[in-house]
Amino acid sequence: MNTEVSENSTVASKALFRDVEFDNILKCVHCGLCLDSCPTYRELADEKDSPRGRLYLMRGLWEGELELKPQVIEPLNRCIDCRACESACPSGVPFGELLEKTRGIILENKSQSLKERLSRALLLKGLFRSTALMIAASRLLKLYSALGLPKLITKTFVGKLLPKSFVFQQHLLPDCSGESFKQKHADKNFLPLQAHESQKVDSQIQQTNLKVGMFTGCIMDVSEKAIHNSTLTLLRHIGCEVVIPGNQVCCGALHVHSGDRKTAREFAVKNLAAFEPRNLDATITNAAGCGAQLKEYNHLFAEGTAEAQKNWRGFENNIIDVLEFLSRYAEKLKKLPFREEEDTVLYDAPCHLMHAQKVDENPRKLLSSLPGVNLVTLTESNWCCGSGGIYNLVQPDLSNAVLERKIESVRQTLSANPGASSIVTGNPGCLYQIRAGLRSNDIDLRILHPAVYMMERLKINGSP
Repeated sequence: MNTEVSENSTVASKALFRDVEFDNILKCVHCGLCLDSCPTYRELADEKDSPRGRLYLMRGLWEGELELKPQVIEPLNRCIDCRACESACPSGVPFGELLEKTRGIILENKSQSLKERLSRALLLKGLFRSTALMIAASRLLKLYSALGLPKLITKTFVGKLLPKSFVFQQHLLPDCSGESFKQKHADKNFLPLQAHESQKVDSQIQQTNLKVGMFTGCIMDVSEKAIHNSTLTLLRHIGCEVVIPGNQVCCGALHVHSGDRKTAREFAVKNLAAFEPRNLDATITNAAGCGAQLKEYNHLFAEGTAEAQKNWRGFENNIIDVLEFLSRYAEKLKKLPFREEEDTVLYDAPCHLMHAQKVDENPRKLLSSLPGVNLVTLTESNWCCGSGGIYNLVQPDLSNAVLERKIESVRQTLSANPGASSIVTGNPGCLYQIRAGLRSNDIDLRILHPAVYMMERLKINGSP
């Protein structure tokens, strides 16, 4: 992220925060309990790259004691926004909210390089706003992979001639479907799946009487289709009626993380209009980062504005991760015919599920309750993988350093459980990042979303 400060900016930083709710920063008592939980501080050992140090910088800007200069902006840009510090904080400081608001102010009050302006216009304001463009990009990447170009770069001498960051990006590529899941199933009502009589599934499974919506995201909408298919099928197997609004859009998480709150507000209003009128019992997400953003839309709107008066709390309270949702119907899941052969599977907790959404115990209980499954949590499951949305693209060196610690955690856990062949994690960004780390380190371990793993264990199938 470019840190050049606009030369004509003469407004004191204190004035920039005039319309921003920022009082929660006063909760920080500077105890330092957050330091060991911070990936960048553990790598750089620099106080300004710790949560406490960044809060000092943000408070200095808020109170007008600091200016928007590179030495202030750069540490804020180096934060992964994993929010592990929030779990460690005894005072309840909402670090993620404060950081994202500050990044919004920085973006609005600094000049951008031509490269940054183009990338924001083409990607954040262009690609992620258009389903048609996302489909086109997915098809191109699908063709790119089908031609074997990623493996040519990563598995042959060609990779030695190219920058390491570019080679690593080949491992990061998603499994593109070339089609939009939400367009394919737009506004259809998927009824509960009727179990086959020979399987003797209890008829009470069909009496959930819940109507839920599925959020499909942007990148996930055109890639990793097995995750959405598995989510939809599992929901129907426990007796839910499922609808996929065709007018839903990107959650805006990538935009918020990079300071583009204006575009994120546009997406928030559109998603509210897509889901709220349907009177759903729940809105299901299967991407931890998307779920965290959807649950915090109210932070995007200044108090007193017309947009702030909308029913954000009602919308946010309806958002729930698929693993947390399924865990509420454990008794119904037990009646489904899961395979019983023993399998050891490793578990990694996504930061935005564990730290932002405060969801951790129930997903592990859910997976552990499957017949024959021995779920083993990684030795440092709560440690960030370094993905951070597009952090691994804008801060590749630091991201890779954080990832190496995660891969070492995988090695240690795998060493103690050599029979494991899979690892599950509930966020696609984490899945891409860890998968890239496994591939680049030649670790023979597949990684998949827990919903996909659950469908693999189910003896009965159901297609959308």
